[in-house]
Amino acid sequence: MSNESVYLPGKIRDRIQDLMKSHKVTQAELATRIDCSESALSRFISGKTDKLGDENIIRIARVFNVSTDFLLGEVDIPDRLNYDISELGLSVQATRNLYTHKVNPQVVNALLENPEFANTTNLISGYLDDELAKGFAAQNQLYATVAGMLRGQPDAVDDIKKLQTPVYQADLTAIQRSFMAAVQAVKKEVGNDLSATRELTSQAAKKIYAELTKGQHKPNRKITPEQIGEAVAQSVSHLPGVNTELVKQMFLAMTGTVTNHEKRPDDQ
Repeated sequence: MSNESVYLPGKIRDRIQDLMKSHKVTQAELATRIDCSESALSRFISGKTDKLGDENIIRIARVFNVSTDFLLGEVDIPDRLNYDISELGLSVQATRNLYTHKVNPQVVNALLENPEFANTTNLISGYLDDELAKGFAAQNQLYATVAGMLRGQPDAVDDIKKLQTPVYQADLTAIQRSFMAAVQAVKKEVGNDLSATRELTSQAAKKIYAELTKGQHKPNRKITPEQIGEAVAQSVSHLPGVNTELVKQMFLAMTGTVTNHEKRPDDQ
């Protein structure tokens, strides 16, 4: 079912029949899934009885992943609006940051709705799991093997060495580009509401990378999520009115990361 689906006004019986039709679920199948007799469900849908039970109504809503308000005809948009924290996969600290407005809910919402930011989170996930790094490490090993076979041709060896990629640089660059694209897309959508993102251009991306690689002598040194957040914050620190700590915490909250100094005993 599309997230944009809107149904005509109707009562609970109309809604159940519409949902069964759109999901291609038979009356018998629905009765089985809600642990109700088919005859009882049939009598209710046909209007022969008004008795179905609150528990069965809740089960029907869960089967079709709609809200009970929609099922009862109170609203015409089927999407569920209420979810448990565990269903969303958010940590207690991330939820607290949103609830207390420690991070800007409007910004977080706009980014979560943007498809490019979804790609950003996937790239970050892969980076934290070392998936991309392992791939580039294997590629570099292949180049090293080829270079070893061409020791008598120094020019060729130099060319091959230039092809090698610092293990973490490639995926960090991809993360930066994706994050910048997401922010720019959000800026385009909401206009002046995010005026602080005006300067988040390729120049800012270079600043992010400079922060990430500061003090590194080895190309494959592990960079922590906190460093990524700090780098993003520092890249926009020159903008008027920007609170770099809030920018950092927003980035960490959106990626599901909590800094050590913010962890509390009750969050364990």
